[in-house]
Amino acid sequence: MTRFRIPLLLLAAYLLAPICSAQVRGGTVEINPFAGYLFGGRFPQGTLAIFDTRVDVDNHATYGARLGWNITSKVELEAQVSRTETAFLTPGSREVFGNSGRRLGDLTIDYLLGYGTFNFGHGRAVPYVTLGMGAARLDADVCRGIVTVPGKPCVNPDRDTRFTASAGLGVKAFLTPHVGLRFDGRYYGTFLRDDSRRSRCDRGCDNRTEWLNNGDVTGGLIFAF
Repeated sequence: MTRFRIPLLLLAAYLLAPICSAQVRGGTVEINPFAGYLFGGRFPQGTLAIFDTRVDVDNHATYGARLGWNITSKVELEAQVSRTETAFLTPGSREVFGNSGRRLGDLTIDYLLGYGTFNFGHGRAVPYVTLGMGAARLDADVCRGIVTVPGKPCVNPDRDTRFTASAGLGVKAFLTPHVGLRFDGRYYGTFLRDDSRRSRCDRGCDNRTEWLNNGDVTGGLIFAF
């Protein structure tokens, strides 16, 4: 058995080498499909033309993809596209002792964002923080299932695109140099103010709150080339 020990050790080292070298590498491109859960937040009173009161956004599943380029092993530039097909809810419907809530219409949120991601460490598990900005496209549908009165058709508002800032943190866990897992949590702040805000507001509007604040937790695969 002694004469086979060295060849077996060499074979094991050869097989384990890709796993041991699995890490973020400068000059590589990463593709990251992901899915998870978005915590919807709320629209403050006066920020929506279609509702006169504060409106909650339902918590819902989200999905998307990220494309990144590692300038170095520590600095990465990323682009993210994601979608959440959620809904407007009456205020307080997500509170523990609140009412059951009433669905007021559908809302699709699309994020298109660019990030600077900063990796820490050179092992198989690489934690990171990320900062970014871009746009959120808000597409409301409040006419689905509505029985209209003759001569008064229901009209949906136009799609609206708003500036969004984002920050997050997570970890990449590489199984091989080219395949890994990624777990991530992000905050999104979407600016809602426009020139017609004052005309829609009464004394009950909160002029200090002009953002849709929400966040998600996601997980997915990494393909690095």
